[in-house]
Amino acid sequence: MQAEIEQIIAFTVPYLTPPSVNHIYQDCYYTGRDGYGHRGRKISPEAKAFKDAVAIFARRRTVSPISSSDRKKARYRVEVHIYLGRNQRLDADNGGKVAIDALTYAGVIHSDTSVEAHLIPHKDERDNPRTEYIVERLTP
Repeated sequence: MQAEIEQIIAFTVPYLTPPSVNHIYQDCYYTGRDGYGHRGRKISPEAKAFKDAVAIFARRRTVSPISSSDRKKARYRVEVHIYLGRNQRLDADNGGKVAIDALTYAGVIHSDTSVEAHLIPHKDERDNPRTEYIVERLTP
């Protein structure tokens, strides 16, 4: 099944807000190809869960052009409304990284290098925390 290409996409991720930049990665230990233990970083479970949720609620829709020549020229406008729940805090510039990376992960946009992003946090949505996206392709 191929993705459905649109000019504008709007969708909501219920119950979840993007994790802060400080909570994207967690430290880990792993065994490398050389057989020795190494320290590194891996994506945190909460960041992975948010990216997966965006992929589910985007429902295979995309605003990304098909041809690679059009992709090089493509620009996107992304508006993200983050409705914070009880006792949640989020700095506007810290929440944007995972919110935009999740769109690339879900295939809604092909790259986050040409994105005009507007992140708007809303406080005190105690009973209904969510993240709402409006994604628009500006050029071919």
